[in-house]
This record gives sequence, C-alpha cells and structure tokens, in this order.
Amino acid sequence: MSAKYNLVCEQAATFTFQFVVKTGDTPWNLTGYTATMTIKPFIESTAATVTATTANSKIVLGTTNGQATVTLSSTQTANLDPGRYVYDFVLNSGSVVTRLLEGKFVVTPGVSV
Repeated sequence: MSAKYNLVCEQAATFTFQFVVKTGDTPWNLTGYTATMTIKPFIESTAATVTATTANSKIVLGTTNGQATVTLSSTQTANLDPGRYVYDFVLNSGSVVTRLLEGKFVVTPGVSV
C-alpha cells in the first residue's frame, strides 16, 4: 500500500523532492529500477500535467542507498497554474511495479512569474 504524502511546489522556483526508500531501517537497492512521478489535475484526468521519469532525468535514483530525487526546473514550475493537483510515484524493477507515494501536489502562486 502506498504512503500518502502531500507536496507543495512554489510556482517559478526549482522544485526538489528527495526521500529514501526503506524497509524498516534498511534502504532498498534501487539498481536496475526505473521511476515515474505523474502529476495530474485530478485522478480521472487522461492527460498528465507533468511526467517526471528516470528516462527524462527528472528523477535520479541512488543505487544501494535507496535515495530518490525528483527535480523540476523553475521554467517547468512557471508553466504550472497555481492550484491543487494529484500525483503518484511509482518504482518499476522490470518485473514488479510498486506505487510508493501518492497525494496532493499543491502549486502556490509566484509573484515573479
């Protein structure tokens, strides 16, 4: 079962979210994994607002330390309308897909946009 964690993103600022995937106190070995974080305006939406992946380098996975880092540039966040979105973060080992996180993704308005 995925954990629920709400994120706040400041419009027109670099967004970085970093966490460690663990079982108990032991970090996962993420060697060979891929990851996807999908942000949509609402759950039933057929179009993603942002898709961050290991393939497009918006997600970087550590290997034996279990670390995952999601980064969106200030240009990317400037293109997001302020408001509430939903997201999930999925790891794929090639044979097993695990949805680790899900929640709200709130974009706060920027004055300097």
